[in-house]
Amino acid sequence: MMISKPSGTAALLALVVGLSFGSARLSEEAKAETPRDAAPASGVAPTPAAPNTAAPPAAAAAAPAPAAPAPAAPVTAAPAAGAPKAGAKEAAPPTPEEEAWAATMKRAAAAFDRADYATAEAESVSAVKLAESFGPTNERLVASLVNLAMVRVAEKKYAEAVEPAKRVLEILEKAFGPDNLRVAPALNNLAGIYKDSEHFDLAEPLFKRALVIVQKEIGPKNFQAALLLANLAELYRDQKKLPEAEQAGKQSLEIYEKSMGAKNFQVAAALQRLGTIYVAEGKSAEAVAMQQRALDIAKRVVGWNRPVMMEYYAGLADAYKADGKLADAETNYLQAIRLSQEGLRSNSLIVATVLEKYADLLRNTKREEEAARLETQAKQIRTSLGAPTAPTAPPTPPAPAPGAAAPSAPPAAPAPAAPATPAK
Repeated sequence: MMISKPSGTAALLALVVGLSFGSARLSEEAKAETPRDAAPASGVAPTPAAPNTAAPPAAAAAAPAPAAPAPAAPVTAAPAAGAPKAGAKEAAPPTPEEEAWAATMKRAAAAFDRADYATAEAESVSAVKLAESFGPTNERLVASLVNLAMVRVAEKKYAEAVEPAKRVLEILEKAFGPDNLRVAPALNNLAGIYKDSEHFDLAEPLFKRALVIVQKEIGPKNFQAALLLANLAELYRDQKKLPEAEQAGKQSLEIYEKSMGAKNFQVAAALQRLGTIYVAEGKSAEAVAMQQRALDIAKRVVGWNRPVMMEYYAGLADAYKADGKLADAETNYLQAIRLSQEGLRSNSLIVATVLEKYADLLRNTKREEEAARLETQAKQIRTSLGAPTAPTAPPTPPAPAPGAAAPSAPPAAPAPAAPATPAK
């Protein structure tokens, strides 16, 4: 009973016997639109399907977790009483404690699936308490702690998520040693929590340590290494270490292209990531090329997923805006907004973000009234979700290419319709 990772967090590696989470690229809206049999963007086993957009969800081949002996008492579905067991004449029926733990984990997963995070956290806390009775190194305890950490990340309770994530790391280090391959996912997942809470100084050494372990144990060109390099690229970008971010982003992209083919969703995500780094570096033309390639691939492999496609259209729009091509930027922002009006929940954080970006472009083109209306709409969405409100700032003028004339304002376009009232 694993709980998939919420959007916005660093991509996570598969943890022991298949404990895994989806990629950070998928949002909760994308998770809701992902078919149950589609593999998540991160390439780890889907449970349940997600965005990022772990979501972002995407159609990508699942990457197997590194093989290694399982810790004591692995988490498995309890066999029916009297059912045959491999290598044994008859399996012992589950104990009442095992049944209670399994039922609690199932309730936690169901609550997470419907975004009832308060209930998911309460059930996960109960699961941890039940699992502790099986022993301090039992895999049920590891599974319960992983779920509790991820639920708290979904609630943005990062400080509280650190404690269970640290316990997982400590259990695995004691069981297998600090440099064992099984420790790498726990290092990565704890680093991701630190990254999301902007404790970059704590996240960086953990990501690096995990990468060293993976590269030493299974080689420098494997899927797990690519995932860690992607996380490092985003971390470096957020730290403004842009040369390091570009290098890590390119390495990750190269591995994905060679191992998964040029038309895979992981490649699209890597291209998009590199595009955002190029924008930060002021390499706007390169950013446009990366984001256009990413969008073209996304249309092929996840064109059905509106939240994910919104992110790709918005990414291309951001690159065009940075390159001074405001008409092209507006076209893509409007396409992203149209997708939000075709059945996506109007109170989604991704919708608020796109509205804010489009409002900034409108202010750049002196359409203050339209911009103010969209900013108000975005603020209402954020307030309804309990998310931080984006600060109002002067419009950011795009930087035209050297020697290029100042960009002309794009033709006026109608503002998007007000969001529909969310269904109760």
